[in-house]
Amino acid sequence: MMRNESMITAASTGLAIVGLLSLPAVSSLLARLRKQEPRPPIYEDADGKATPESVKAYSSKLQKALVLFFVALGCGVFIPRALLSENSEGIVLNICLNGAAWGLLLFQAVAIAASRSSVQAYKIGICTFLSTIVLAGIHLARDTKNAEAILHDTTLLTLHLVEISSTVCLGIAAFSIPRRPDVFHEGELVDRMFTVSAFSRFNFSWPSNILAISAKKKDLDMADLSRPDHFSRARDAVADWKRRNFKTSLWLSVILAHKKAFALQWFLTLCTSILNFTPQWIILQLLRILEHRRVSSTYGFDVWIWVVWLGVAIVAQSWVESYVFWLSWAELTIPVRAQLSALIFEKAMRRKDAKGADKSKKKTHVEESAEPTIAGPVGESTAADKPETPEDEDDSEELKKSKQSTVNLIGVDAKRVSDFCCYQNLFPGSLFKLAVSIAFLTSLLGWKSLLAGFSSMLFIMPINIHFSKKYAAAQDRLMKLRDEKMEVVTEALQGIRQIKFSALEPEWEKKIGEVRGRELGAVWDVFMADTLLFACWITSPILLSAISLAVYAGITGSLTPSVAFVSLGVFKALELTLSVVPELTSDLLDAWVSVKRMQEYLDSPEVSRIAKDSDEVAFDNATIAWPSDEKIEDENRFVLRNISVTFPKNELSVISGKTGTGKSLMLAAILGEIDVLGGDIYVPRPPLLSERHDSKANKDNWIIPSSIAYVAQIPWIENASIRDNITFGLPFDEERYNKTVEVCALKKDLEMLSDGENTEIGANGINLSGGQKWRVTLARAMYSRAGILVLDDIFSAVDAHVGRYIFENCLNGELATGRTRILVTHHVALCEPKTKYLVELGDGGVLNAGLLSELREEGTLQKIKSHEQAPEEIEADETATAVNSDDSIDGENAAGAEPLKKVASKSAVPRVFVEEESREQGAVRKHVYLTYLHDSGGWWYWGFAIVIFTVVQTLAIGRSWWLKIWTGDYEEQGMHSQQHIFNSSRELGYSYALGIQQTSIHTTTAPEIESWTHNSLRFYLGVYVALAVISSIIGTCKFLYIYFGSIRASRKMFEKLNFTILRTPIRWLDTVPVGRILNRFTADFHIVDSQLANSVSFGANSLLSLMGVIVAGLFVSPYIVLLAFFLLLACLYYAVVYLSGARPVKRLESTAKSPVFEQFGSALSGVATIRGFDKSQVYVERMYRKLDNWTTTTWHLWLFNRWMGWRMALVGSLFAMFVSVLILKTPGIDSALAGFALAFALEFSSCVVWTIRFYANVELNMNAAERIIEYTELPTESLEGSSPPAAWPTGGSIEVEDLVVSYAPDLPAVLKGLTFSVKSNERIGVVGRTGAGKSSLTLALFRFLEARSGSVYIDGLDISKIKLHDLRSRLAIIPQDPVLFSGSIRSNLDPFDHHTDAELRDCLERVHLVTQSAQASGVATPTTSAGGEPSSSTSSAPTITPKNTNVFQDLDSQISEGGLNLSQGQRQLLCLARAIVSRPRVMVLDEATSAVDMHTDALIQRSIREEFTDATLLVIAHRLSTIADFDRILVLSDGQVAEFGTPKELWEKKGANGEEFGMFRAMCEESGEKDKLRGLVWENKWITAS
Repeated sequence: MMRNESMITAASTGLAIVGLLSLPAVSSLLARLRKQEPRPPIYEDADGKATPESVKAYSSKLQKALVLFFVALGCGVFIPRALLSENSEGIVLNICLNGAAWGLLLFQAVAIAASRSSVQAYKIGICTFLSTIVLAGIHLARDTKNAEAILHDTTLLTLHLVEISSTVCLGIAAFSIPRRPDVFHEGELVDRMFTVSAFSRFNFSWPSNILAISAKKKDLDMADLSRPDHFSRARDAVADWKRRNFKTSLWLSVILAHKKAFALQWFLTLCTSILNFTPQWIILQLLRILEHRRVSSTYGFDVWIWVVWLGVAIVAQSWVESYVFWLSWAELTIPVRAQLSALIFEKAMRRKDAKGADKSKKKTHVEESAEPTIAGPVGESTAADKPETPEDEDDSEELKKSKQSTVNLIGVDAKRVSDFCCYQNLFPGSLFKLAVSIAFLTSLLGWKSLLAGFSSMLFIMPINIHFSKKYAAAQDRLMKLRDEKMEVVTEALQGIRQIKFSALEPEWEKKIGEVRGRELGAVWDVFMADTLLFACWITSPILLSAISLAVYAGITGSLTPSVAFVSLGVFKALELTLSVVPELTSDLLDAWVSVKRMQEYLDSPEVSRIAKDSDEVAFDNATIAWPSDEKIEDENRFVLRNISVTFPKNELSVISGKTGTGKSLMLAAILGEIDVLGGDIYVPRPPLLSERHDSKANKDNWIIPSSIAYVAQIPWIENASIRDNITFGLPFDEERYNKTVEVCALKKDLEMLSDGENTEIGANGINLSGGQKWRVTLARAMYSRAGILVLDDIFSAVDAHVGRYIFENCLNGELATGRTRILVTHHVALCEPKTKYLVELGDGGVLNAGLLSELREEGTLQKIKSHEQAPEEIEADETATAVNSDDSIDGENAAGAEPLKKVASKSAVPRVFVEEESREQGAVRKHVYLTYLHDSGGWWYWGFAIVIFTVVQTLAIGRSWWLKIWTGDYEEQGMHSQQHIFNSSRELGYSYALGIQQTSIHTTTAPEIESWTHNSLRFYLGVYVALAVISSIIGTCKFLYIYFGSIRASRKMFEKLNFTILRTPIRWLDTVPVGRILNRFTADFHIVDSQLANSVSFGANSLLSLMGVIVAGLFVSPYIVLLAFFLLLACLYYAVVYLSGARPVKRLESTAKSPVFEQFGSALSGVATIRGFDKSQVYVERMYRKLDNWTTTTWHLWLFNRWMGWRMALVGSLFAMFVSVLILKTPGIDSALAGFALAFALEFSSCVVWTIRFYANVELNMNAAERIIEYTELPTESLEGSSPPAAWPTGGSIEVEDLVVSYAPDLPAVLKGLTFSVKSNERIGVVGRTGAGKSSLTLALFRFLEARSGSVYIDGLDISKIKLHDLRSRLAIIPQDPVLFSGSIRSNLDPFDHHTDAELRDCLERVHLVTQSAQASGVATPTTSAGGEPSSSTSSAPTITPKNTNVFQDLDSQISEGGLNLSQGQRQLLCLARAIVSRPRVMVLDEATSAVDMHTDALIQRSIREEFTDATLLVIAHRLSTIADFDRILVLSDGQVAEFGTPKELWEKKGANGEEFGMFRAMCEESGEKDKLRGLVWENKWITAS
């Protein structure tokens, strides 16, 4: 009767659940009946839209037909089965309840078949599947109770089997309904997780087709992978974030944004905590049945049901664990990373661009906080971890505001936080598991035994906490050092040209090596702390289980197999649970610090609209300063005060002033990039990007009057084609484009480039000359739709005649008509004829301002021009000197930048300048493993490692052998047969020792189980624990040994990479983005340093454990070994398929990450230009795409991981079931052997999974080593040659004989048999027309281009025969692009302390950055303005204005990264001072004074003549007047010497083909300043500034 009641209760509960699950079907049918909605022709949802083809391919007819068939079959079988059943009251009620359940299933099936919506049918299908599980459970429970009656009636048995089968088949058919057709987003297939059936989704089958592709073609490309769904897409994730409009702190906002995923993750973690112990509980029931079994009795049906439940429990536990893991990645880690990364990038596009203008000496201390501080406020590296640093250096730390630490917000912080989202559920999981295991163990062992065991853990806990803190502190220090390394390496890569020109590679190698040494020291500290934690984790479970079981045996006087085996299984699970908490705590602290860093960045000030709306650009008594993150006193920042000017609409206005008077600051004010300290600024309000309708632009509506275009002082160019750089996202208008190219003097350049306008430009325009960069950025502004053009100093890097051409045809031509042009320039005289309005800055304010006509009448104009140039130069400048007939590529090439010569393109496809990042294919090459093995210690080292690992494994076997003796002693008391005890003890030892070791906390003391004799308890337990402790110590040491080898490999590999990268040819460095190289130095080394060692040690552990498990299997039954063999084959198949997909996807992930950081870095450099053009949103969209690529690769990496993990778990559950069946089928097996066999069975799958997983990890981590080794084997510049005499060159004579040089072996020669000679201390001017080969000569002198034939002799030594380092260190060059490094003025002038302060100050005086009276000539951004009295004219400056202090007075003044806190002119002056410091005997100047005002330029020219009297000087001329008084002039033409002689000789020389003038004279005649040049040539007198 009781049995019937329980069955009725179960059936009633089941019916209620099925009823609830039928509600969606009811609502679906009611909705269908209420209104007949036509089926939409094309499916569409938030993920994307289906195509006609995908809609056609979609079909659920078969599944719906099967659902109807099986529900009909089930109902049909239920009726006769009910009629044949007994007619007792309880059974009739039970049958009625079952009948009602079948009726509800029939209703659900009809709803599925009738549904027009695929998604609705899918949802009802899931409900039907759950209903069938409930029904099948009721059937199983009922049939177990009535097993005997059913088994004796064949008809009834058949009907029962058919009913259960139809129930299961109905569930599978309903579960197999596909959710929707394939959908596409922007033409690309969206991931199919929400497309496929629930069956495919929940057993991770949907990537099977991608894995099939990877297995077939042995590789995968981005195109093979499906795109993210709307939950993971960056754009949608950000839109969702913005829609919620969070006002809370960042960490809380992240939780709220993903609360459903977090809630589900926690709920499933709770389920896992319970399910984890279910197999142990079932084994407990089986072992108790075996313990109480009478000899020769047979098992009842219920015992076999337990075996089924064991399989079900393992599958359920594995699936929930797999799904939690997948949910954590797919719905938390990946979306959170995309969301935070996109938010940070969007913020970067809106954030105030503070350049570190604070000159105060206020020291910012980092307060001690509870959390380890990884870095201080955003962008600042704190010096808190380096107390020995002198106070002065704190400024330098602060000035590294660095772009880099901003990039780290995505690279490090966003990743840390998103990774923590994945694992934080282990906190509640540990708590749940602890509660469940304590309850379980209390019921097994009693509270006294458990309390005794836990007391040992309480003893170890303080030690554990101490080492956890040490670990967290070491990790924290390591993070800081990684930031520091990243900054140093980034700076070296960005300044690599300067490093190579100055032969500073050894010094930088040492500088990077020192930071790396400190980083490896921190890595070792982390490893040591980790090892000590391992020791705690290994020891505590040994003590826990040993003490608990000893006390239990002492109290009860016996220890049954069921108690021993099950409690040890629970202890093992508990030990894993507790071991993860310390590491998780340090991850929490890391994530907390990262969240705070991101929060601070996201809360930092943004660029807001500071200007008021107006038709004109105007300043009304405005006081402005460069933006700053924090409050700074006015005297500590550069300020322009009380500006009142109005720029006339649609006219040309000029802003002039000496170097460093704040001209760029005034332009930045128009763009809104500054802080307004007082007064008002008026600027027209441009339309929003969405209102511009750029795609519909045509000739009539092209110009938008209120829109702005900006040409920055440092040209910012993207890695794209020239045409894309000019059109800048606008539609291509051929006529306008051609006109733009023409007026910007780019036509000849494009003709010379092999791929013309489609030539790809490297990042920052690396393969363009200085002038080309300027003109491309100018063309971008001219082509734009802007009505207001804001132009910063566009004439400084172009030749004078080109400047005039651009002024006439571009700034005042057809394209400029009707546009307001505001131009900063030193060339007032050049601009005078067409200028409407003129502003002169100086003394921290406006010296003069007004309409040009008024200023001319008042005589102020003449005074302004006199500030710019000496009176004698004014006229000359108006008719500017032509050096090149066109602004040549070669003529203005930044020394070392490779000019793109005219070469017939070999294909219709433009050549790629920046090569796609290469990816290896297939398995990691043997060469990579061998290199790593060699660098980590070689064969002897690894041979000994194998010995250590084998000893640990042997000790585990030794413990089991001791247990055999121990249990043998117990057995002699006659409770079990000798043979069984021998087997069980010995085999049990194997299983635990070998099965548990795939965790880092192996050696758990399984088998102290048979310690039940009071007399021998202490003895046996003591020896066993001693063995366990020894194996723990050696087990701990083996990690330390591997770590030692890992550090050695890391050090050697880094040294090789550092050496190679600093010495690779400049051509290679130009074609590879910095981000890509940086990835090797940072992300890849992060893996090699920290992860590879653990993967290797755990992998070796797991492999030996697996071998041990197979050996242990021999002691159980040969059939188990056979079974293990076949199941291992299945596992191997899955592993091979998995690796074929995981390998290429891991590599794709590495290459997908680089563009994210490259674009972030590039956009941060050009943020002013991007905002000036109002293109922020375009770059945000572009970043979305790159983040989605990264998301796609990570998504598939973890998807493939789950695909394998779930299948391995199924294989493992099969193994456990087979072993259970085998045990029950083996006659006379005792409970001890059964207990061991089952423990072994449970360990099998985890051993296999961990072995394969760690092998995969080693392979995937070796991918990082592979990428590093690839770069360590790059070809370097020649390291051969002899050392020249120590004093060489003493004279500085140069002889060039028949020199032939080309940029690459397959390119034509650029210097074609060049021959000339230069005497000691001669000053040579080098001139020539387009493509003459001037910069190629410079590169050949420094051997950046090696001679094909011919030779160059300096002081009689053939430069090709001496060491490159010696050659470059004895020559000096001032390149066109000044390169400064972060640090102080002293460290830039004399990076390695070879000179005294007095010498350095003297050099600064010589370039007029400081004067003896400490009055600067007018210095930049955060520095002084020029002297000079305010004019009485229209000056808006008051008589007394606070002075801006001169940073160059103090050699410890800080220079920010790239020297961005100085003006362009100051950077060039500092570079000149740096050259003077080294006192070279041969000096090359390449357009080195292009960005300074003419007055300063005149002083510099005088300095050069005075300072370099004892040096041979080669000047690639910018203005003919610069070199007209030189000793000789070299005129190049087409890579050959056209003319060479004194200026007088060349002046009188006739043309080679009978022309009236030679080439030099022709240039002078064309220049329009013939008379002035004649004076210079004949009087040989250089005119200095008055």
